[in-house]
Formats: sequence, C-alpha cells, structure tokens
Amino acid sequence: MPPDSNIHYCTQLVVPEELAEEAIRVALQENPENAISSPAIPLAPAGVIIPNKRLIQPINRLGFYVNKTWKNGRTIRVRFLPGASPYVHGKIKQYANVWSKYANIHFKFVDSAPEEIRISFVKGDGSWSAFGTDCLTRPKNNATMNFGWFDDKTSDEEFSRTTIHEFGHALGCIHENCQPNADIQWNKPVVYESYKRSAGWSPEQVDFQVLKHYDRRRDGVKSTKYDRLSIMAYPIPKEFTLNGFSVPWNTHLSATDIAFISRIYPKPRKTRRSVHDNNPAYTSSSHFDVGAFTTISVASAGRGAKDHRTLIQFPESYPSAPLISAGISFMDFDNSDNPRVKSLVEAVLPSQVVLNLHSSGGGGRHDAGMSWLLCPPGDADFQCGSFTTKAINATKSISFDRVYSSSPKNGFKLHIETWDSSKVLECGVSWVAVPANKSGIAIGTFGEDENLSLSEGLNKIGAVEFEPSFTEPPRIFLALNMLSIDRGGHTCVRISSSHVTGTQMEWRIDTWGGTSFKEAGAAFIAIGV
Repeated sequence: MPPDSNIHYCTQLVVPEELAEEAIRVALQENPENAISSPAIPLAPAGVIIPNKRLIQPINRLGFYVNKTWKNGRTIRVRFLPGASPYVHGKIKQYANVWSKYANIHFKFVDSAPEEIRISFVKGDGSWSAFGTDCLTRPKNNATMNFGWFDDKTSDEEFSRTTIHEFGHALGCIHENCQPNADIQWNKPVVYESYKRSAGWSPEQVDFQVLKHYDRRRDGVKSTKYDRLSIMAYPIPKEFTLNGFSVPWNTHLSATDIAFISRIYPKPRKTRRSVHDNNPAYTSSSHFDVGAFTTISVASAGRGAKDHRTLIQFPESYPSAPLISAGISFMDFDNSDNPRVKSLVEAVLPSQVVLNLHSSGGGGRHDAGMSWLLCPPGDADFQCGSFTTKAINATKSISFDRVYSSSPKNGFKLHIETWDSSKVLECGVSWVAVPANKSGIAIGTFGEDENLSLSEGLNKIGAVEFEPSFTEPPRIFLALNMLSIDRGGHTCVRISSSHVTGTQMEWRIDTWGGTSFKEAGAAFIAIGV
C-alpha cells in the first residue's frame, strides 16, 4: 500500500469554538452521567467535526471535558439526504446496525424530520461524522455525517469499513492512533509529503488529523493497550513509519471494539430482579441507582437564576418513595467571593424525584453539578441523612435508626472543619451509611491524601482499588467532601471517574479558569450492577 495510493481517509474535525459551550450543554442534557464520567482520552469540549478549511483544532476556552455518549438504550433516528441510491442506503443500514449487536443503542432510519443523524453524499468532501452528541449541535439543515465516495459500484468491504467507522464516531469513538499507548514511530517528512500530495493538507492539518497523540503525563491520561485491529484505527502504510510498523485497512469490529462499546452502552442484564418480586426488602445492590444533574443542561442556568430544578423519572416505580442522597460534584463560578451552592432533594415519589441545584454568589456566571444516589425502600442496610450548620467548626453525633451487627454499629461523629480565617455563612453535609460487610458496595475517598497542589488548568489523576471488588464494572457516585480555595478569583472544579473496572477506577480532579486551589477531596460509592 503506497503512502499516496488512491485510498479514502476519514477526517476528524472540530465543532466551531463558538459552539463549545452548547456542545457541553446538549451532551449533559442528553445523558447527565456525561458530567461525572470522564472520557478515557480528554476530548476537546467542542468534540470533533467540521470540514476542510477548519481542520485544525482551535484553542478551547472552556476548561473541562465531558463524554459525548448518548443516553443508554437510546433509539437514534437517521435520515438520508439526497445524493445516493436505495442500494447505497441499504448497505449503510446493514453495516451501521453492526454496532447494535453489541451495544444498547439502536438506529431507526426515517424519511422525514425529526432526526439526530443526517447523512449527505457530497462527492470530494471525504468521509466524516459529528462526534457523539455533537450531532445535536449541527444546524437542522446541515449533515452530521458524509460519505463522499459511495455509489452502486462500491465494494462490500468498503461499505463495511467506512460505515462502521463513521457510525463509531457518531457513538463517541475516537481514532485509535490518538491514544497514549499508540507509540508509533512516524516518518514525519514522508507523512507530510504524502498528505500534501493526496489531500492538500498542511503540516498543521496532518499533525491534528494523523499524528496527534495524547501524552500520559502531560494530559493526565491513562488508556488500554493500542489495538491496531480496531475499526477506529487509522490505516498506516509501512512507509509512514521508521520501523516498518503498519496498520491494515480494518473492515470489522475487533474484540477490543466490541468490549469497549458493550461497556459504554451496556445491554440490560436479564437477571435483574423486578420491584414486583415477592421479596420487598430489595437487599440486592442491583436496585440501587446513581445519576447526575448539572445546571449547564438547564436553559435558565448560568446568570441570574438561583434555583435549577430537574425531574428524574426512575426506571421502575417502587411501592413507596425510595431514599435519595445527593452531593456536589462540579462548580463553575466566575467569582469566588461568597460562592453559594446547595444540592437539594425535593418531592420524592415512588416513581420520580425533583432535584434542585441552588447556586448564587458574586457576579457573573455560577454553574454547578450534583450526583445523586437512590436506595430502594425497605433496604435495612442503607441509612442516610444530612446536617447543616452556620458554625465555623462543628461536630455532630449521628445515631442510626437501625443498629448494625458489624461496624459502624450505632453511629458516628460527623465533623465540619474550616481553616485560614474562612468565613462560613452555612455548610451542609449529606451522609450515607452501610455495614462494612455489605456485599455489592465499596466506599472510599480520594484526593485529600494525595498531596495535591491544584493550580490554574491543572488536572490531577489517580486510582483507587475497590474493596471488595466486583465481577463487572460498578456504577459510581461521586461528591466533594473537602475544598480549599483562595478568595477573589474563579471557583472552577470538577470531579469525575474513568476506566472503571471490577477492581478499580481512575479519578480526576480538574480545575480551570484561573482557579487557585490548595486542596480538594471527594468521596465515592461504587455499586454493583
């Protein structure tokens, strides 16, 4: 395969910078858990995609990354724009649905609006796709995906390779060569010359499209082993590398692709017990649920409004109202003078709950995010509560309504501490208790014992091991439990998790926007599925 052979390539493009905030908003509106689950690789807040003249990634003005995955179980509507035959349409449908064999996501091909994916067939524009939920930021009359060379003579191999690849982008998969473990020894002069000759790209465009590579230490990123057989791997002729390394034109999902998409969009477990079973105690952790909510996903958020409410519908209706606990996981304040944020649980019913993020303080923007944890009614092992004080330092003795047979048996002491002449107007704490031997749940903290020194734009990453471990990756509840901020600047912090396995998870503490932090810490609850 000569380096300048007449082979078609996919271009990875970037949403215009002016749509960066909108891209984050729609990602969180579509799937609130995008807020607390970091991408394995730090995608630009604007995601990926726009055509040729703007192939180089702009400088991002927003300071944190979110996943761009769709809500699990979603049916994504797809519409073809003019330019291709029914035969081509049929082939795209055939190969797009390969993803649905392994992911809890479905494609419905429609003849009229509304739709989430719009496919064009503009000759000479290459193949590309909007990245995940970035599809929702595209103007309604613009395509979100393009196939620039498909016709009735296209081979099945080419239909398979390109269609599966582009729909992978639409589901939130990036090019495999971007990840830290893709240690490719590029012969850059040859690569630059080849793409200049075949595509008219500048060296800067080649750097972003082909050679871009995230660094584990610089970007605070860890990743799995590079998979040269991935459908998302960029083909690499041997002439492009100094050691003869090459990547073939992959045409099918690899085992790693299947495992990845099955983890991102897990299918329902057939063994999950129904709330209508005869046992009313719901002692299995599979009946716990977690989620997230941010003010960014609410139209009235940002400036002025103080109360930001959302209605959460539970997957199942319970015989009585479940227990809900909540905590802060994200803050974005333009001014750290007197920042105020509360995570409030309101109007809990058997089938739904109203959550309220109350944020205010100083001038300018004030956004926030919260995580929530649901325990089904009747679980004797789960107890929760809250404590609010206006004292600078406070201690509260918590006595359990139900005594445990193992630690903690009767209760505990809850401490709220301040330092460095802090002025506290009010402070509230949510607490959750389960016995130490509770199966299917692991609890712990991170950050505060990691000798962190956070400064502007600094991301900290670490890992915790679950005790006990799980047979499958658990769901994660995260909330801040400690914060040390210098007054006068921005207050921007976010906690999130990534690379969750049955034995451990990676955590992140991100700051941006001129924030001056001394320390930060968080608590987590891992719940088996």
